[in-house]
Order: sequence, then structure tokens, then C-alpha cells
Amino acid sequence: MKRLTCLLATAAVAFACSKDSTSVDPDAIDGRELAAVRSALDSALKNDSSYQILRVFVFAYVDRASRIPTGAGDTLRLVGVQLDVNATKADTPVVAQLSAVLGWRRYSATTHTVDSVMFVAGTGLTPPLSDTLRQRFSPDTAGIGSGFVIHQAPDSSVHVWLARTGALHIGGNSYGSGTSTSGSGLTITTSRGTVSGDYHLMGKLVPDSSTTVSAAAAFGSGIRGLLIRITGKL
Repeated sequence: MKRLTCLLATAAVAFACSKDSTSVDPDAIDGRELAAVRSALDSALKNDSSYQILRVFVFAYVDRASRIPTGAGDTLRLVGVQLDVNATKADTPVVAQLSAVLGWRRYSATTHTVDSVMFVAGTGLTPPLSDTLRQRFSPDTAGIGSGFVIHQAPDSSVHVWLARTGALHIGGNSYGSGTSTSGSGLTITTSRGTVSGDYHLMGKLVPDSSTTVSAAAAFGSGIRGLLIRITGKL
């Protein structure tokens, strides 16, 4: 695990250095805002194994997100993330393909919190993908996904609603050439591009189901996308 952590750190640095240094990207995420999003996710989903996979292998590289106007001066930030693992561990194949959409709104520079975070994940990589959202999700089960809506209060406490119904659709994706980092038999390749699709969900409060929330977003024209491919020996 220490070897993998070091390689991930090296790959993240290499990916960051691949940015266009001659211009400012309007979709770049302020570091403090990204820290607030990750804090909300870490607090809310610390016991979710599928999230832990994405946390380790994907979110270290998320540095850009599209801005989607939602009315009344509000803006939704959205990024599509996809993970493709085709590796071995002690001669045993380790294969996983995950697609997810991360969104949030109303970052406060005063409290360093985000009002709402939406995280929807499903299986598969190649569009078209259509996953039904349920309470329980396994990367080994095709066509099934799950989702969360997280509210973070100004004191950083969180409330979580888990999807009971809904769907995640990935209609298309397109990526540029990747940046690869190799070491100790493992290669991590990261690519930027776009992802198109939509999601909708209805969730109930964890743990007592006392309240419900709904969330939805359509991004048929494409949002920022990030693809991570991992090959070799874990």
C-alpha cells in the first residue's frame, strides 16, 4: 500500500504539471473549495467501500469541474470521473470499471463549507451506460449504481441522504491523450476530456429515513471528465 500511495502521489504531481501554464482555466477548482468538497465526502461516506476506491484512485486528480447555471444566480459544479482497473495482485486479476458524477453547489469562502454535494456512481466505462440507483451497490454488478446527497452545515457537520430510486446515464465520453506514471510494476494513466449524460435520484435520510430529498442534473452537451486507468501489479 505504501508503494501504491507513493506512485499515486507522483502521478498526481505529473498530472498537475501537465496543465496549460499559459492560461487560466475557467473551470479550475480553487484548492480551498475542493478541500471543502472532499471534507464533506470523507465525513459522509467514510464507511462506503466503493467511495474509498474512488477516493484513493480518482479524487486526487480532480482539479476542474464544469459550471452549470441553475437559476437565481446559483451554479452547480459538475465533473464526470471514470476508473478503469486492469491489474493483478498475487497473480489474481483485479478488474473494476466505475463511472461517477460528482457535483456540488454554494461553496462558502467564509466557513470553508459547501451547502450540497451530490455523488452518483455506477458500473461500466463504455457508453451508453444506464444504471439503476439502489441502496446497495457493488462494482461487480452491471447495471446497478448508487448515489448520495450530502448537506454540510457551516460548522462542517453533515447529513446524508442515500438513494432509494433513480438512474445514472452516461451517453458519451471523449478523452485526450493521457499522462502516464509507472513504478514497481504499476502504471497509472490519467486523461482529461468530457462526459455527457444525466442522473436523477430520490434519497432518504441516513440512518432513520425521516426525510427525503431529490437531485437531478442533465449534461447532454458535456461536462469536464477525468479518466484514470491502472494496469500492472498491485
